[in-house]
Amino acid sequence: MKLSRTTIRHAGAVVAAVMAVIYFLIGAGVLQVVTPNEDTGFLFVFGVLAGGAFLLGALLLMRFDRRWLWMLGAAFQVFVYWGYFSVAPDRTPAFEAWGITLRIVQVPLLIALLYLAVRPPEQRAAEIR
Repeated sequence: MKLSRTTIRHAGAVVAAVMAVIYFLIGAGVLQVVTPNEDTGFLFVFGVLAGGAFLLGALLLMRFDRRWLWMLGAAFQVFVYWGYFSVAPDRTPAFEAWGITLRIVQVPLLIALLYLAVRPPEQRAAEIR
């Protein structure tokens, strides 16, 4: 069974939207990712920005099918992975359940973006034949 690009885009959008909700909940303080005695003021800004970025990604996945956009999206996902693991040693706890959960949920999004970036859209592929 071959999945269409639209199905893959929409599935990626759902994953990105779920990640956005989790980030918004982190920013709102509903989900705890650091010990409560740390400065959580920055978590609000972080949650809003990260949630907004993933929400924008979800909207772009729903609306467009542009390979260059998915290349940028995949690069952004790699940056998010790098950012999480590079700041982890400076946090308490270094690795927490929601951060690891987000990294696991992010895997299908990264796979979808890589697939969309590498494979040409069907319409263009049909024109080449």
